[in-house]
Amino acid sequence: MRSIFASLSCRKFLGAIAVLVSLTFLSAMSPSSAYAIDLPTDDEQDVLVRTTLMTFNDANMTGNYSVLLAKGSKQFQEQMTAEKLAAAFESFRSKKLFFEGIVTDDYESQQKAKLDSEGALVLAGEFKNDDVRVKYKLRFAQSDNAWKVIGIDVDAKKL
Repeated sequence: MRSIFASLSCRKFLGAIAVLVSLTFLSAMSPSSAYAIDLPTDDEQDVLVRTTLMTFNDANMTGNYSVLLAKGSKQFQEQMTAEKLAAAFESFRSKKLFFEGIVTDDYESQQKAKLDSEGALVLAGEFKNDDVRVKYKLRFAQSDNAWKVIGIDVDAKKL
């Protein structure tokens, strides 16, 4: 049996052209269940990264965070509301840090996909083109045989 706990911490660092917003959710799982989970394939990881960042970007562009919330894990949904997400990511909207074109580009992983000490899948990397650089660290929990977001840390910078 596993128990899951989630907590939220949000941090914003606003620079002239850079924004870092971090949502980190901590979840604790028993060690036996964490090791029983298989990592997704490279293609599945690619889909998780691109779809999560596109959903995040769409939410920032529209100011509507209900889809991002609905696609999140149970822990994410218990800790957040669409209004809390809108407030946390207001700086993306005010600075117009939108990056819809970049997610079709190649990206570099900053670390190999892994399960962290709480059993969450961690995917981190960077997209970069002539206009913008987007660094990300995404955390996912497995729920109903699908990986669902439990944490988003994105640093977007116009170049």
